[in-house]
Amino acid sequence: MKKQQVAIIGAGIIGLTTAFELQRKGVSVTIFDGKGIGQGASFGNAGHFATEQVFPLADPALLMQLPKMLLDPVGPFKIRLNYLGKVIPWFCRFLWAMRAKERYKNIAAIRVLNEMAIPQWRTLLQQINSEHLMTLKGSLLVYENKNNQQQMVADYQYYRSQGVKLELLSAKQTLAKEPNLSPDLAGALYFSDVAHTPSPKLLCEAVFQAFIKLGGHFIQAKITDIHPDLSTVTINSHQQNYPFDKVVVCAGAHAKALTASLGHKVPLESERGYHLMLPNLEQLQRPVASYDRKFIMTPMQDGLRLAGIVEFSGMDNTPNYHCSDMLLSHAKALLPSLSGISLGELSEQARWSGLRPSLPDSRPVIDVSNHDNRVYFNFGHQHLGLTWAAVSAKLLGELLTGSQPTISLEPYRINRF
Repeated sequence: MKKQQVAIIGAGIIGLTTAFELQRKGVSVTIFDGKGIGQGASFGNAGHFATEQVFPLADPALLMQLPKMLLDPVGPFKIRLNYLGKVIPWFCRFLWAMRAKERYKNIAAIRVLNEMAIPQWRTLLQQINSEHLMTLKGSLLVYENKNNQQQMVADYQYYRSQGVKLELLSAKQTLAKEPNLSPDLAGALYFSDVAHTPSPKLLCEAVFQAFIKLGGHFIQAKITDIHPDLSTVTINSHQQNYPFDKVVVCAGAHAKALTASLGHKVPLESERGYHLMLPNLEQLQRPVASYDRKFIMTPMQDGLRLAGIVEFSGMDNTPNYHCSDMLLSHAKALLPSLSGISLGELSEQARWSGLRPSLPDSRPVIDVSNHDNRVYFNFGHQHLGLTWAAVSAKLLGELLTGSQPTISLEPYRINRF
């Protein structure tokens, strides 16, 4: 029998894992991306398989913190003034997701993916002989302010209530795990079942090469729209049209326009993140996030990656690399040995910005279109794209090939909005 011809739109980590999974299942897959393999957020993320993050971003406690965050010049949350009017509808839905009933549903949907995430990554990495690209040493969430001791204990209990495996560490215990951290810390939460990758770039390339070895194809072309007809589903670039049996949209922040061309109204927002790469200093053994500063430091093959910032600025505004630069001052507060590093000695390539695809309920879309059952979706993974890439690929693969999905996909339907 002739193999199904399937197009994957998007060559980020979601598109790559989805393509590999489908190709492995006997489908003939072609990936399309205008920028190449593993670009965007898949290149510049924190490299953190963040299975401890079971709580959606829509948290009622955020309402009290938001004004201070917005007014703080080195704060973790920013909105460009010229984009404020456009993002208000998204924030209205975000506020709605804070309601207790909605929040409970969102936590449950996130948690089930998190529980499957690292086991599925282990399986995938074994299949492509790349186990070295995931390091299982846990992660730390450190608390600097001694006044936050009570908050640290409350957070510990909150995570435990959702089945997250963690330990509550004193300042001394924290330094025993990461001796280079500041001795002035109040303590930390240690998430023992968390992992990180030494290189998001190499991880993307390893999945891609395994996909190619299985007979997969890649075409560097930006897909602008999707047109189903009676016999095929045609995807269009500015240069050419490509007919396929089925199409999977894995386009991250760019998925909104593609789904709109099919008649879906998805409240997907492009949430800009930043990173700063420091020289290859052996400072940390595992990711360290700051409760107070809302950023993360991850040891990588090419250096120490500082990542964070949530900026709502749309897809057309140019990046503000001051957001990358201010991460250095945060890192110096936690790692005193960085005091001698200045921004002037860092290369242009040290600064990066990319777009996260965020939905107001913090759940991804893993579904088939109710307008045309030959079009599938796997996007909207917000801050957990790397974490969920392997498990969402498995689920999408089951859905597309007609197998019973391992879990219910009802929470991830595109029409839930």
